[in-house]
Amino acid sequence: MLVVALQTGAGANGGIASLTEIMRSLDRYRPVLITNLDSALTEKWRAEGIEVHVVPEQASRGIRKAPLATAMTYWRYFRAVRRILNSTGARIVHANDPLAFQLALTPVRVARRSVRLALNVRDTLSPDRPVPRKRYRWLFAQADHTFFLSQDMRSRWEQAIDRPIAAASATYSIVDFERFRTTPLPDEAPASVLVSGVICVKKGQLRYLEKVAPRLAQANIVSWLSGDFDDTNSDYAKACAEAARPLGEHVRFLGYRSDIPDLIAGARVVCVASRYEGLMRTMIEAMAMGRPVVSTAVASAREMLAVDGRPAGTVVSLDFGDDMADALIDLCSDLGKNSALGANGALIARELFERRSVVEAYQQVYDDLWGPPPNHKRRSKSS
Repeated sequence: MLVVALQTGAGANGGIASLTEIMRSLDRYRPVLITNLDSALTEKWRAEGIEVHVVPEQASRGIRKAPLATAMTYWRYFRAVRRILNSTGARIVHANDPLAFQLALTPVRVARRSVRLALNVRDTLSPDRPVPRKRYRWLFAQADHTFFLSQDMRSRWEQAIDRPIAAASATYSIVDFERFRTTPLPDEAPASVLVSGVICVKKGQLRYLEKVAPRLAQANIVSWLSGDFDDTNSDYAKACAEAARPLGEHVRFLGYRSDIPDLIAGARVVCVASRYEGLMRTMIEAMAMGRPVVSTAVASAREMLAVDGRPAGTVVSLDFGDDMADALIDLCSDLGKNSALGANGALIARELFERRSVVEAYQQVYDDLWGPPPNHKRRSKSS
């Protein structure tokens, strides 16, 4: 199976983290990967025995800003995808996002033999931008199968393009329960809230710092902001730093961190302040560790945080203010409620995000797309 996945260059990248868990867990398919950056993560994939091909990409700059660079990117990916299909005999191409899908589409369709093309959609659209319906109707129609991260996410996309998406499934992400094991609340640590994600408009940190963090500071609750942070080159990051300045030690910018399990373990609550998401990875990792989550009403939030009437947190409005602050203060101060919601989240996480069941859901789709591999019964790997 050929996987096409584009890295952003940011340390925090939930979509790539999810893909990594899937690739390392496949037992009926051997992943061969095309990616755009030679990074530490690329070396990690190679160390795990994954065949990786690095093909530079500039199409994300857009055809209007960089027409020649975009055209050259499509040509490079056409050649690379076609070459690897021919050399490996791969029967399935799995694109990890819409741009990766578009880069793979032409070489897949002109392949001498029939190759199936699957698309992973890992996000929703900003509520502030018009929906490019024609583009996404075409995109979904071209895919032999589309993976969404939740039923809610699939429904939101169908509403956005105003038509059903037939060849699709809601297939959850994997959580590594060895790294993200259920952990009791810290006994004597100061009350803290973790807000995780690249510091950018999408993640909503500025509004959180303006509307929520001051009230938390009054209650002696510390806000930890974990994620790539560059207040030298980013106006948004500068604005966040300015908003946090009056709050002193009650707000801490941690930058990109690889020790997210330790941060979640040290926090009382995890907060999702985003304007839009597909499925926030930190949300499901917090659930696995037994921490309640307070989230804006982004895609998947209600589906994850209230399964079968078992609340694992609180969902507030996208235009949050006092409702988010109230929910966070409540869960930081009422440790009995905190533990009860955290316990619900830990159980839900093990029902939905267990490695074996998620991987089998992916592999069943692969089987359905192109039939079972010749050695299916032996469960050994094949392309």
